[in-house]
Amino acid sequence: MPLEKSSMPCNRKRKLCVEAEPATDSSSPPTAKRRKLENQQRYRTPSSFWDNLSRLWLTPRALREFDRRTVWPAAPVPPERTSKEDIDLVQLKRFARHGGPSLDHLRAYPEPETAAPSNRMMDSSQSGSRKRAKISDTSSKTRKSSAYDPNFEQHLINNGIYPHGYDHGDDNGSVYPDNWEEINEMLARPRPSLSPSRFPREAFRKFEKTNMQALTENTVMSKAFPIIAGTADIPSQENLYFGNLKHLTDGSITKAKPDFYDGSRPVELDKHIREELGPYIVPSTNTAAPCLPNFFTEAKGPNGSAPVSKLQAMYDGALGARGVHELRSYVGQETPFDNKAYTITSTYHHSGLLTIYTTHPTASESPTNPTEYRITQLNSFAMTGNPETFRQGAGALRNARDWAKEKREELIAAANGKVPDAEYSDLVSSTQSFTSQPSNEPTRPESETSADELALDADTFTSSSRRAPVGARTKPPPPVSSNQRSKKTRRVNNRSGTGSGGSQVI
Repeated sequence: MPLEKSSMPCNRKRKLCVEAEPATDSSSPPTAKRRKLENQQRYRTPSSFWDNLSRLWLTPRALREFDRRTVWPAAPVPPERTSKEDIDLVQLKRFARHGGPSLDHLRAYPEPETAAPSNRMMDSSQSGSRKRAKISDTSSKTRKSSAYDPNFEQHLINNGIYPHGYDHGDDNGSVYPDNWEEINEMLARPRPSLSPSRFPREAFRKFEKTNMQALTENTVMSKAFPIIAGTADIPSQENLYFGNLKHLTDGSITKAKPDFYDGSRPVELDKHIREELGPYIVPSTNTAAPCLPNFFTEAKGPNGSAPVSKLQAMYDGALGARGVHELRSYVGQETPFDNKAYTITSTYHHSGLLTIYTTHPTASESPTNPTEYRITQLNSFAMTGNPETFRQGAGALRNARDWAKEKREELIAAANGKVPDAEYSDLVSSTQSFTSQPSNEPTRPESETSADELALDADTFTSSSRRAPVGARTKPPPPVSSNQRSKKTRRVNNRSGTGSGGSQVI
């Protein structure tokens, strides 16, 4: 008995030692690179975004797409089926610890659209692989490209949206808008609120300190930028997602979310126009947000990238110029392209650099992109340089906001004048239905009023603009003779069922 008790620990110890012995395994364990690629596979940029680029920039995201297409690790070959006697228990346990058989056909191959239903159905005995099946459901999610990728700019250029300074080769004069000098003159107008007496050097030093202490983009927009933009009675919103607008390109890039924009109150624009042109001029699904935006600002903090803010402003300006172009086309189809700018964008960096741009549409010869958008720079200002440069930059930005508001109001007034008077049309149709007689109404006895007089009364009632005063008839009704009155009385009696000498039955 003591020997048997002492042998049990040895056997258990020997068994543990046997399990720890290394064994050759034909299948390679999953590597960290493969797990990383699997995670990136779930949220990746659509393939159409990369396929449509005319020039591909070497970025980390582009390299990941290259790895996904070329060097995806091959799935390990599962061992061949063997009989129960030939199974190596130690190797089988080791194989299970390393992940077991490959499940790539459930994770990504085939695609979820073409996957057979049997690949997604599992019985209760397969509860251990349910988590892997959930991974296959998320593999179809894609992440759209944003302005933080250099390929974003190339995508916009391929779709006819050109940044400032883009070399068009054959410049036909439409790179700059025709009102570029006019806008610059407007920006240079002095503002009394920024005069040295009302904005002294102490106020500039206060702005400089506030700007220096703004360590994030949100702080720059909430504390430093309001000092530059000033106070104005202009509808605006900050950091609002433009989820209601139609895609500007093919839908492979994320929708815009400007840091700041100016628009008009929705009630100022006719409801029928907002319903018809909503995907172009109503930016948010929240219909209370300002519509027809044509002034934008993108800001960055100390760690923010100035080129990224430029790309974001480029995207915002194209969306605003498209909305203005659609509303101008609604007003009149004669001159939709006048080579003038009605949209202004600006960028501000924590370093103090303020840059103002215009965006205007031009006709395109491409059948896929009938309209192109060109961004041109108006001016730039060093806001933290000295009080005078701050006054110039802040005055230019405030003048730009006022100018954009003025152009919106002019366009909205012209568009509202093109809307037909729906209320008047409804009133006329309801009046006509009221005066018209239905066909199944019983015939009434003839009156002494002629048909021409009834028609005149109906016409007078339905047309308020031609309504005549009482007693304005030119001819009185013709007199009725006694013979005619007696004949009319006999016809009425015959129709009502009375005889010549009988009494009427009620």
